[in-house]
Amino acid sequence: MEKLVKHKIFYYSIIVIISIIMCIPLFQNGIHTGHDGDFHISRAVGTIEQLQQGNSPFIISRFSNELGFGWNLFYPPISTLINVIFAVITNNAILAMKLFIFCTFLFSGISMFQLVNTITKNKIAAIFASALYMIAPYRLLNVYTRLAVGEMASFIFIPIIFRGVYLIFQGKTDKSYLYVFGTIGLILSHNISTMLMFILGFCYVLLNIKKLKDKKILKALVITTLIIILSVIFFEVPLLEQKSETEYEVFRYGKMYSKDSVQGHSLNPLQLFYRNAQGADSSMYFCIGIPIIVALIFTPFTMKKLSKENKKEYKFFLIAGIIATIMSTLIFPWRIMPDILLMIQFPWRMLVLVVTCFSIIGGINIAILLEDILQRWESQKIKNIINFVATVLIICSCIYSLTFVKDLEMEDKNNEFYKENEIIDTKNQVSRYSSFLEYWPQKAIDSIDYIVNHDNKIHILSGGANITQEEKEDGILNLNIEQVEKNTSLELPYLFYKGYQIEYISDQTNEKEILEAVESEHGLVQVNLDTNIKGKIKVSYHTTTLHKICIIISFSTIVIYSIYTIIKLLRLNKEKKDDNRKSREGIEREKAK
Repeated sequence: MEKLVKHKIFYYSIIVIISIIMCIPLFQNGIHTGHDGDFHISRAVGTIEQLQQGNSPFIISRFSNELGFGWNLFYPPISTLINVIFAVITNNAILAMKLFIFCTFLFSGISMFQLVNTITKNKIAAIFASALYMIAPYRLLNVYTRLAVGEMASFIFIPIIFRGVYLIFQGKTDKSYLYVFGTIGLILSHNISTMLMFILGFCYVLLNIKKLKDKKILKALVITTLIIILSVIFFEVPLLEQKSETEYEVFRYGKMYSKDSVQGHSLNPLQLFYRNAQGADSSMYFCIGIPIIVALIFTPFTMKKLSKENKKEYKFFLIAGIIATIMSTLIFPWRIMPDILLMIQFPWRMLVLVVTCFSIIGGINIAILLEDILQRWESQKIKNIINFVATVLIICSCIYSLTFVKDLEMEDKNNEFYKENEIIDTKNQVSRYSSFLEYWPQKAIDSIDYIVNHDNKIHILSGGANITQEEKEDGILNLNIEQVEKNTSLELPYLFYKGYQIEYISDQTNEKEILEAVESEHGLVQVNLDTNIKGKIKVSYHTTTLHKICIIISFSTIVIYSIYTIIKLLRLNKEKKDDNRKSREGIEREKAK
């Protein structure tokens, strides 16, 4: 047993077991899609359809009354990409989501284990931190009640980022790739978690500001940050480009948040300790959880035992966890906060940081307490019993957390469920396929009855023209047009997003021309025609030129940096092996003498 616990495989096996236990509700047939599950599963199904049709995946043409919905222009792609891969492999979108959920438990457990083990050099602290991180009730809330895929994925990348930055500040700049890939993963998973992590990371950099005098460390941070920026512009820049072109509902003040709504969603402090405490969003549970709270009790004891080299990080995570806890409650003055911070929408999202910080503190506390107890016993048999009891406590803690989701109703859904005709609730502005319509142009929201009842045909807004052979299939519109009158404007059956290409081929010259797409008064694509127009028109989504450039830059950056990192790691590994070989040869020569 003593030899076994020295190997990481032992601890990874525990993480796998915990992941399986936390996914027990998924073993049933069907799925509980919670608040957002249908949105995200339908998004994956729609994305697959676009790819199978050979169309751009950024607009899902079947959604929003077949007028096209810009899911993948606005929402980070990591969760969808993973779900799409699993759905293609299994041909089952529900199973794909279950596999995704399992992966978020597994890889977040591994990333937390590696972070704490790197900081403390203590595998016991690392495995307990990992366990606390995986079984926190807020994790269960995201997985089973909210099914918030972006936030689920963010739990994987937050510990990776901290580990990368920590190692950089320790002068181990060869490990800076952890900071790069962790940050890219977080940015492409969840915007709000990225914002919260940026604030926490900035505070950590300030804590280590003196180390930036080391040019090696400063250079590593600057270069890797530049690599991160170049790697994610394929998503962030086109998003800003869409925002600059027209007004979308997601960016309207009051739609996603306001000072009053954010303050109103802050928690009653009792909700952090008691599941049924009254307060904002009382239908959900926001408990920190008994395992973490019990582990935090030993903080004064741990502070006395900590080594000097670990005390700074310990205090940072402790203070950050306390501040994040306060910010999640009505104690914090959200009404006077700037708009950029109000983007959090719900103060209880601070629990992402609370769980992260307190899991680290709790893991260290339990490890030091166990080490103190074990030092009092010389008998290996008693030590094994104590280790066994600790393992049993981890399993019991998992079962405790599962009590928060014991009454789930699993609905029998399959791929066909997400191919049924779309129903848009105009009163509540929600649809299974188009979420809360937050990615609609504001003009479309203002004309919601017009949009919902749209016949998916071309409408002549002004002037006149003879339109024949009009056909729209899989999001691509083809038609013949002639006899165009003066000041003719056509409204095409697409929600307006920058990137629609209106290709016109003249019957007389056979030359191709791209006509300009503008936004109509109803938030749809509009084209203004000259009187000499006579020929064929084809409309499809192709992304903008800027978007294409950004994709090339990001793809090239990621590929080049990945190749560079792999080569560097192989070289370092070879050098390490050579050093070990020379060391062994030196020892053998000494023995021979």
